[in-house]
Amino acid sequence: MRRLFFAVVGLGAGLALGVWAVRKVDATTRRLRPEALAASAGARAGSLGDRLRAAVASGQAAAAAKEAELRTVYRVGDVAE
Repeated sequence: MRRLFFAVVGLGAGLALGVWAVRKVDATTRRLRPEALAASAGARAGSLGDRLRAAVASGQAAAAAKEAELRTVYRVGDVAE
C-alpha cells in the first residue's frame, strides 16, 4: 500500500512538472516569435522617444529658469542700467 501511495504521488508530481514545463516553453516560444518581437521593439522605441522628449523639455525648462535667475542676480538685460 505504501509503495502504491508513493508511486501515485511521484506520478502526480511528474505530471504536474511536465504540464508546467510545456506551458513555460509554449509561452516562451510565443513571446519570441518574430511578430511578437517586432511589436515589443516598437513599443519600447515609442516609449523611449516619449521619455527623451520629456527629458529634453524638462532640461529646457530648467535652463530657462536658471537663465532667468542669473539675469536677475547679475541684472543683465535690464533697460534701466
